Amino acid sequence: MKELVIYRQSTYKGFVRETEIPKPGPKDVLIKVAYAGLNPKDWKSTKNRDESNAFNAGDDVAGIIEAVGSEVFEYKPGDRVAGFHRMFQPHGTYAEYTVVPASTTFRLPPNISLESGAGLPLSFMTAALALYQYLGVPLPTTVGDFRQKTPILIWGGATAVGAYALQLAKLSKIGPIITVAGNGIEFVRSLNAADHIIDYRKGDVTRQILDAAGPAQIKIAFDAVSGHGSYERITEVLLASGGGHINMVDPPTDQSWKFPENVKFTRTFVSSAYHVSHSFINEEQAYADGEFAYFFYRYLSHLLVEGKFRPHPVEVLPDGLNGIPDGVQALFDGQVSAKKLVARVGK
Repeated sequence: MKELVIYRQSTYKGFVRETEIPKPGPKDVLIKVAYAGLNPKDWKSTKNRDESNAFNAGDDVAGIIEAVGSEVFEYKPGDRVAGFHRMFQPHGTYAEYTVVPASTTFRLPPNISLESGAGLPLSFMTAALALYQYLGVPLPTTVGDFRQKTPILIWGGATAVGAYALQLAKLSKIGPIITVAGNGIEFVRSLNAADHIIDYRKGDVTRQILDAAGPAQIKIAFDAVSGHGSYERITEVLLASGGGHINMVDPPTDQSWKFPENVKFTRTFVSSAYHVSHSFINEEQAYADGEFAYFFYRYLSHLLVEGKFRPHPVEVLPDGLNGIPDGVQALFDGQVSAKKLVARVGK
């Protein structure tokens, strides 16, 4: 089969090579790739690689199941699915076939295109883990009037992770929901999920957020950007409310930065979706996250078929696998807003 591997040599590059079709493990599925989705982690994980150790960094996939492992009971060959490949492991999604854990695989209903499905797995689960496993947002199945008294700040509403977090927060009926965005503000408005949208390019962002919250105290915040002043401003907002909890997709880039004692910091590292621990996530939390991911990916299929959740807009890159390095470079350069880049690999 054909597989694309990526490396960096002043800019991101890649080459297609021939390799054997992988075999699924007992709890895995083998997926014939129709579309592969790109993520910012792709440039982060290959920035220090050269041509000699270039790597297939793809983790998002939509396609058709080709084979299943001996312990897989939910899926069969021919099923139309999307899935989240194990990050940093062989047999990634930038190939004609990929291996994905059955636990992080989910069915795509007929109303969702394969290209849209390829933009869901990693970003959706990052948002879901952040809100429900770390910030303690009540699940959409939770009943109670207290939910409307739970303000939340989501920084980066135009990113895929941020937009998915906005939609989940709305499904959980918490509020007010306040988000910060820039170039993608019109897209964020189209989601009809945020009560207040703050343009970070205009004026005092911290003041705007606090004014939008009014008398409500913002105690929880999700930073889907983790840079460009995001966590500093969020910290100011939380301190104005007497302290709170910030969850981030990446730790602060300034190594000297320390959160105040009354601001709790947690990190979402989405590999815990298949029970993998991390320096920020202990084994107990990783196990809990993996169990959560199993049922929440399946809940996503329900939300999609009911029209209660929208995939992020996608842009299909030209030239199949060969177009992926330019897409990774665009992500590195910060040129992608309010859309997911996907590559068409198969039919």
